[in-house]
Amino acid sequence: MDREELSKFDGKEGRRAYIGYKGQVYDVTDSRLWKNGQHVKRHFAGRDLTDDLEKAPHTDEVFSRITPVDALTESVPQVPSAAEARKDMLRELYRKLHPHPMFIHFPMGLLSFAVFMQALFLITGEPSFETTAFHCMAAGGVALIPTIASGFFSWWVNYHYATSNVFITKISFSVLLFLMCAAEMWLRFSEPGISSAGTGVANLYNGLLFLNLPVMAVIGFNGGKITWG
Repeated sequence: MDREELSKFDGKEGRRAYIGYKGQVYDVTDSRLWKNGQHVKRHFAGRDLTDDLEKAPHTDEVFSRITPVDALTESVPQVPSAAEARKDMLRELYRKLHPHPMFIHFPMGLLSFAVFMQALFLITGEPSFETTAFHCMAAGGVALIPTIASGFFSWWVNYHYATSNVFITKISFSVLLFLMCAAEMWLRFSEPGISSAGTGVANLYNGLLFLNLPVMAVIGFNGGKITWG
């Protein structure tokens, strides 16, 4: 199959969605990430995406789940513009350093451990557990700053600010998590003994702290969908 024939399978108006990659043609019609022949509003079916997918943050392991339907001829990457060349350089730097996947482990781990320590405090009443929970929560909240910043950088350099639901959901919940941590730190600094105060504000503090877990789960789930589908 040559590229002219490939262009007929663009996933629109009921047509099947084929993409070219490294001399092979793959059928992505049934993938939920290729609805109407589009992937994150950046890649389009009916094209040879060898050069584009070489720059993606995920590896070509994603193709291990798809069986090629044909061989592709004339799979020649296009010469990028000067602006795209600069972005290619940043994208290559990103792929070497992996800043967002590296940073995200810190808030996820610290905030999860904070919930665990707070639960132990509420069960046992041991003050050291509450102190540890607060320190981990505060450190996790601070760690969210470089994590979110590197996430926005990845969104720009790898996905051209794509606005599909998976990105909007992850960004919205990331901002929500940061605001929750800021509120938790403010409440704890305002009233150091808030965890055991037994007031409505204390319940709000503990509720926000435990709510970190499901919010992080949503962020992690959507991050996985972006990377692995």
